[in-house]
Amino acid sequence: MTQNTDVGIPVDGKKARILIADDSKIVRVTASKILATQFDVVLAEDGEEAWEKICQDTSIQVVFTDLGMPRLDGYGLIQRIRQAEDEGIRNQPVIVITGAAEEEGVRRKVFELGATDFITKPFKSTEILARAEAHASYRRDKESLQKSADVDLLTGTLNRNGLNKQLDKDVSFVNRHAENMAVILFELDNFKAIYKKIGEQAANRIIKQASTILQNAIRKEDSVGRYSVEKFLIVLPMAKAEGVIVLAKRLCERISSFKMTVAGEPFAISMSAGIATARKGNTFTAKGLLHSAEQALINAKAVGPGEVQILKLEIGNEEETPILVSVDGLLDAINKGKTDISTVELDAVVERLKPLIALMNETQRQQLL
Repeated sequence: MTQNTDVGIPVDGKKARILIADDSKIVRVTASKILATQFDVVLAEDGEEAWEKICQDTSIQVVFTDLGMPRLDGYGLIQRIRQAEDEGIRNQPVIVITGAAEEEGVRRKVFELGATDFITKPFKSTEILARAEAHASYRRDKESLQKSADVDLLTGTLNRNGLNKQLDKDVSFVNRHAENMAVILFELDNFKAIYKKIGEQAANRIIKQASTILQNAIRKEDSVGRYSVEKFLIVLPMAKAEGVIVLAKRLCERISSFKMTVAGEPFAISMSAGIATARKGNTFTAKGLLHSAEQALINAKAVGPGEVQILKLEIGNEEETPILVSVDGLLDAINKGKTDISTVELDAVVERLKPLIALMNETQRQQLL
């Protein structure tokens, strides 16, 4: 929606509606005075009253909530919003108002419950205005996403343009809150040859099926989309390397288990993945993260179909440090003198060897020890 020059006011003249839930009258009055000139402000004294107003008023675009409130606290309010049957309520941006003393210990818990952002008391007028506008704009953008140029028509997911926009937002958010970040770039192996062999209609079935598998595997805070003809990207804010490796491997295995028949002939599919991760507390760029994912994918394809490789983005000069997930890659590195093998690398290789170990007899297993 095109904006007027006044923050928060669309060209149709209607102000974006913001709800503030806090049991402190001082906080409610202060926040309301700051926001009222540019937003339509709705106030609630506790979580229960806030929930009632959210259910009754579908025009509310952003919720600010305190955590310690009578009847229903902020934790309970976030849970109700994220578990709501109505999709509009379920996807509502929720900004948690925290005290400086409690912020560090509380942040992870409310993130897990589904909080969108934080603001610390005492807040500055410029800060609360900026947060309100950013999330009100984001809500409007998200609601119109299906009608925009950011959607891939075949899969209904984000296209490359939409993914880049979402990645920029997530990187900004993660940098601001000093959290982990990861992206996974998938590629359907040998897709061009497959396309020539089975034709457009059958190839599109593969793309749609792969997209569905990826969509069903992500968290609500993650994003997935079609990055190019045969590539998909998953953006994972606040995700650690260990969990992302497991996710990527599981998804590649699910794709390979998907069997289709073309002209009566069974047809096998595989997918490779490149992972890029950035550690919490460092500042990094979307461009650097994508570049690392692309390089990791190149490394994976060099090993073979269905492979997963990862690069850690070491911030400062955005230097890439590879994590060797393949057995051959790790053995080759050891033979070349690599001794600093990480737990992540060892765990990933052990996971890959499990099917082979299961086939061994007891004598063969003892020889490994």
